Amino acid sequence: MTYNVHKVIPISDINPARNTPVISRVFMTLTVLIFILIQPKNQIELINFFYQYSAIPCELVNFSPLSESQFYNNNCFNEQFKIIFPNKNIFLSVIIANFFHANFLHILGNLWSFWIFGNNVEDKLGKVKFLCFLLFIGITSIFSHTYLNQESLIPIVGASGIVSGLMGAYVYMFPNARLLVLVPFGFLFPTTIKAKFFMLFWFISQIFIAMGDQNISWEAHIGGFIFGYLLLRIFSNKRYDI
Repeated sequence: MTYNVHKVIPISDINPARNTPVISRVFMTLTVLIFILIQPKNQIELINFFYQYSAIPCELVNFSPLSESQFYNNNCFNEQFKIIFPNKNIFLSVIIANFFHANFLHILGNLWSFWIFGNNVEDKLGKVKFLCFLLFIGITSIFSHTYLNQESLIPIVGASGIVSGLMGAYVYMFPNARLLVLVPFGFLFPTTIKAKFFMLFWFISQIFIAMGDQNISWEAHIGGFIFGYLLLRIFSNKRYDI
């Protein structure tokens, strides 16, 4: 799952947090350490690593790791014998998939946006609620992707669903907070825009992504955003006028 806002790039928000974002820092640190120290650098080994440990829609639907027949025939409904990774933990794959990233730009884009929106959401929710929020959004965004891609054998990787959930929570709590963004207009120039307008533009951009780039999990993006927004709307009526 890669992250994209269709060329309008968020740089920062003009909305300083009052408390130290401990959970955000821990999440980002773990993600970087996994990327640097655990994920293989060789491309073929990396793909095998994702298949061995990351969430795969077909596996979640069947609740069983992929078999050789399923993999080599690219068919989720083939016979389920001769499992490739028989010790794979399906439950754990749904969680750790959010920490994996395909390349440097993938992790940079996700963590940059995570920091912009995550520190303020954590600041208002508190550490325990924020940790529960991340866990819930990470799982639901992956299942959103899985629900619409039940036959897919492609591993889901990246924190894009969580970032999208943070965006949904952020726009609910701080609809008028101003974001500093780079806008392409022949060249990139900085400007500020209210969060609610940026999120609207981002949401519409996912439709174009869905039509043009099948390597980006727009389902996880949209699912994460909607669940993040609704979770705050249902359980937290407080909004902040920034």
